[in-house]
Amino acid sequence: MDLQLKGKTVVLTGASKGIGRAALQLFAEEGATVIGSARGIEEMEAEAEALRGQGHDVTAFQCDVTKDEDVDKLIDFAKTKTGRIDIFVNNAAGKLPAGEFLGISNDDWLAGWNEKLQCYIRTCRAVFPVMQQQGGGRIVNVLGTAARNPRTSYMPVGVTNAALVNFNKSLADYGAKHNILVSAVAPSGVLTDRWHRLIRKRAEGEGKTPEQLQTEMDKTFPLGRMATPEELANMIVFVASPRASYHSGTVVIVDGASTSGVFN
Repeated sequence: MDLQLKGKTVVLTGASKGIGRAALQLFAEEGATVIGSARGIEEMEAEAEALRGQGHDVTAFQCDVTKDEDVDKLIDFAKTKTGRIDIFVNNAAGKLPAGEFLGISNDDWLAGWNEKLQCYIRTCRAVFPVMQQQGGGRIVNVLGTAARNPRTSYMPVGVTNAALVNFNKSLADYGAKHNILVSAVAPSGVLTDRWHRLIRKRAEGEGKTPEQLQTEMDKTFPLGRMATPEELANMIVFVASPRASYHSGTVVIVDGASTSGVFN
């Protein structure tokens, strides 16, 4: 299927690793002009250079989405390079606190919100006027299924993602009259580099090998395994494409049937 992305300009945050990196590659392979951003530019630039070597139009740009000035520079760069931003993918997120409720300070809660919730609000506020002026665009927010799966030990993550579900729908309603479509994609467990680091750390503490612990984790998923970054990228790129031209305001759950309940 031709996703009709040739000639489209895509700006993607958190593009140096995991889901973001897989989406960057797929957007490029579909013929889009891609500007990938990340806090660490070295790894991002190496990936961009490799893709340029394959004939793709990919640029790496350093951006810390927790900072207004960095986001403004990213948007200005994209406008200068191509004159428009057709698709903006929010994927960058920092560390959110976890643990026992009373052990998480007010400052930790606020810092956690700025690591994801405010980052998405910040980038959308920056890119929205550009899309208004050009007559439309597409925003895709990568969320998490913790929004619909509350856990007391994971409360800030769930609360933040639940807020983003509301923000996603509200922004879609606001953007509709401007032909700006806003959608979200929400994974559960994904085999990213970050996950592998976590598994190694947990395995050491539990006296197991990482392979043993991963096998135990896989058994908790209905499909018997976790998702790959590429499987999430496939959905992100489709939702961002003109092929999904009537999809806005809702969240696509990509969790291998692991979310409890029937309302997605």
